[in-house]
Amino acid sequence: MQATEVTQNQSVSIIHEDKKLSFREKVAAMIGAMMGTMHNQIIATFLLFFYTDIMEISPAYVAGLFLFARIIDAILVPVFGVFVDKVTTPWGKYVPYFAILGIPTAIFGWLTFTDFGLSPTGKLIYVSVTYLVYSILISIKYAPNVAVGPAITKRIDDRISMGQISYILVMVGALFATLGFQPLYKALGGGSDAKGFSLVMGIVAVIGILISIFQVTSLKEKYIDQNSKGKKRLSFKEMNRAIFTNKAAVIVYTYILAINLANGIRSAIMIHYFKYYFNNEGLLVTFGAVGILPTMIGVMLSGPITKRFGIKINVLTAAIVNVVCTASIMFIPNTSTGVTLFLAVNVIASFFLGVATPAQGSMMPAAMDYTEWKTGMNVNGFMGSIQGFVQTLATAISGAVAAGALHFVGYVPGVEQSSETIFGLKLLMGILPAVVLIFTASVAWFDITEEKQKQIAKELAERRQQNAL
Repeated sequence: MQATEVTQNQSVSIIHEDKKLSFREKVAAMIGAMMGTMHNQIIATFLLFFYTDIMEISPAYVAGLFLFARIIDAILVPVFGVFVDKVTTPWGKYVPYFAILGIPTAIFGWLTFTDFGLSPTGKLIYVSVTYLVYSILISIKYAPNVAVGPAITKRIDDRISMGQISYILVMVGALFATLGFQPLYKALGGGSDAKGFSLVMGIVAVIGILISIFQVTSLKEKYIDQNSKGKKRLSFKEMNRAIFTNKAAVIVYTYILAINLANGIRSAIMIHYFKYYFNNEGLLVTFGAVGILPTMIGVMLSGPITKRFGIKINVLTAAIVNVVCTASIMFIPNTSTGVTLFLAVNVIASFFLGVATPAQGSMMPAAMDYTEWKTGMNVNGFMGSIQGFVQTLATAISGAVAAGALHFVGYVPGVEQSSETIFGLKLLMGILPAVVLIFTASVAWFDITEEKQKQIAKELAERRQQNAL
């Protein structure tokens, strides 16, 4: 009789665990992606330009700074991920970090894009310190941002829905960076780009602080093992083995690195490409605007398409289309017809990206659950920190590649570029990112199906109930 009651109580509790998230909770969990994208996109699109053309710092120094920042991240980010997994605060395991890290990220974002008119040596010291801190904060912030998803829901429909909400919010952040940022800093600067950059990043900082407060007051973690304090502390070696023997996690990291690296190279070069190839710097805004509608249509269709064809087929198709569209840029002439062709290619790529991204966003939570199911280790914070490191690594490498490539192809700011330099810009916009994007096809080997995810979620719920007895 007692065993029957326990079984019934477990079933009721598992059903309760399976309760759908509210819209507010989904937004609170995913809005961090908007801020992360906004910061990364602003860095990718404008920081190289800000450093070289406004603060007048050598592109070679900037390239070195970007790479050095990644070395620091490589040391600190995994350490922070381990710390998050081993420590549970009185206010939660992941949620408190939205404020602890979100507020200083906002402040250092403003400092990074503010020129205080220092001496040449003072500028080098200032940009080195502010960018390093800014970069580290962005990198370690991914650990709680990514890990919180599996801690609040195990439902696949919630995860797909969160992926759709995330992508819409990401689009808001990206569109602000690509459409709104340049006009704003031009308008607010009143003829001084340096002043404009500082004022706009001040606005971004205020928004970021308010969002951090919204997140910590809206989210509650439900899937954290409350008996974890009594368990053996995991070593760094054990955590690494648990993650990197998980094929699904390695595939997701490879995909994220490739797509962010390719897009980062294009973003860093795009303003130069439009200005010197099409002789129209304003196309940067048009480019972002034209991609909005097809992307939104793709996001809205993502749910039924994913349900019909599955996560893997959806993401793989988009990867192939993205490679072809990116490589085709090499054949687009610098004419009015060429501008139309460039925008048309962007429409096609944006649609497929919109369809695939919500589905791709559900792959890391699935990989996290698989790691816990297979090894008994909850290392979501560490896995999230690695994802954050991979994304910021891609941003920095792409910035360093772009900065170094500009120097290599003979780019000189503010003058008419040579034919060799123009060809170099085309390679950086087309062939190089297309080659990198080929690695996104690794999703063909992702084998955690939707049915397998449901079974894993069920067995994890049963384990939690048994541990609670």
